[in-house]
Amino acid sequence: MRTILILFALLVTGNAVKAQEYPQRFSLQQCLDFAINNSYATHRANLNIDEARQQINESRSNVLPQINASGSLDHSMVLPTTMLPGELIGETGTQIPVQMGSKNELDFGVSIEQVIFSPTLFTGVKIAKNNQELQRLRAAMTREEIIFDVSNAFYDILGSMQELDNIIHMIAKQDSLYLLTEKRVEENITREVDLNRIKVNLTNLQARGKNMNNIISQQKRYLQILIGIPIEDAFEVDDSGIKSIGISELRDYSQPQNRIELDVLNKQREMLELEIRSNKMEYLPTLSAMATAGYQFQSDRLNLTREPWYSSAIVGVRLTIPIFDGLGKRSRIKQKQIRLQSLDWDIRETRQTLSATYLNAKNQLEVIYELVQVQSENLKLAEKVYSQTMALYTEGLANITDLLETETSLHEVKIAYTTELLRYKKTEIDLLKASGTLEYLLNNSKI
Repeated sequence: MRTILILFALLVTGNAVKAQEYPQRFSLQQCLDFAINNSYATHRANLNIDEARQQINESRSNVLPQINASGSLDHSMVLPTTMLPGELIGETGTQIPVQMGSKNELDFGVSIEQVIFSPTLFTGVKIAKNNQELQRLRAAMTREEIIFDVSNAFYDILGSMQELDNIIHMIAKQDSLYLLTEKRVEENITREVDLNRIKVNLTNLQARGKNMNNIISQQKRYLQILIGIPIEDAFEVDDSGIKSIGISELRDYSQPQNRIELDVLNKQREMLELEIRSNKMEYLPTLSAMATAGYQFQSDRLNLTREPWYSSAIVGVRLTIPIFDGLGKRSRIKQKQIRLQSLDWDIRETRQTLSATYLNAKNQLEVIYELVQVQSENLKLAEKVYSQTMALYTEGLANITDLLETETSLHEVKIAYTTELLRYKKTEIDLLKASGTLEYLLNNSKI
């Protein structure tokens, strides 16, 4: 019993210490709920939606009047000289240099401009709204990816924990066998070489247990990152249901007509069509109204008195007619039309890929379902054979080689059964994703 106590000190007791440090134990349901609200991917998706909302406000701002105020102060160290014709003072054929202006000039003004007609303005608002819808679709796709990744990571941990439990169980049996064989060696009933073989086997199992414990720690840290819990914070996985993992009857999964991946691509196509329409509208003229008012002060001395101040006011309309831009708009339109054709091929490929993924997952689930049934029967048979061999060895009717081989076979069958069982669970997750029903896991994590 000394050996098994040492193993528990290294493995089980280590988990008990963690249980004290990490009082909250997360089930799959809790992991999914926490990840949906707190994962890093969720925060990024929400920020993208907020950014798209501000882009809509930016596009709408162009519809409102644009008001600007300006001011300037200029001091001329030397007044500029202008040549005036001599005819002004009766000197024909000559030019007279004259310094004009004042040394100090102060300007204040306010301008208002309102777009009356711009064919691209409202199209830009539509593009911004479509972008917000696109970000919402991407957030929904991110939500599915979170559910998928967290579920797989959680079942990876359960699989490793189950394998660790199997190792601990085998060590307990090996320890009992070691004590029995040690007593037989002392009584000269069994050879010492048999005792050494058991000891080697026991040492190997202990090493595998330590390695598996380390793997579980790494898997837990990865799951923490997925669900948004800092790796230095308290975290523990609830493995209470690990023994009750089983499979139910095969459910009827239907192939979805629309998947969110296709919705994202179709929304991108819609936005691209709007951009092409906007580029074509750039050939049309734009019309805007404008008004400017201001005050100007001019004097050789910077003495702000009531005089001399001069006011000005201008109102008008501005018409811009594009004539030739070096075929820039034409090239931009052609580029986006090519991107549109490429996107159409992406949609076709994605539709085929999703159908293939669904059929593959469905067929794989049916195959693994049968394999789990076979491994379940093999496990029952291996346990029976091991019990019979142990009884024969205890009575001295079987040698140590037969017992160790039977024990190894039992351990391998246990691992094979656990592996196939978890493959079934993960394949069912694949099928849920392929059928567009991953949200089912949020309401029922026991699939």
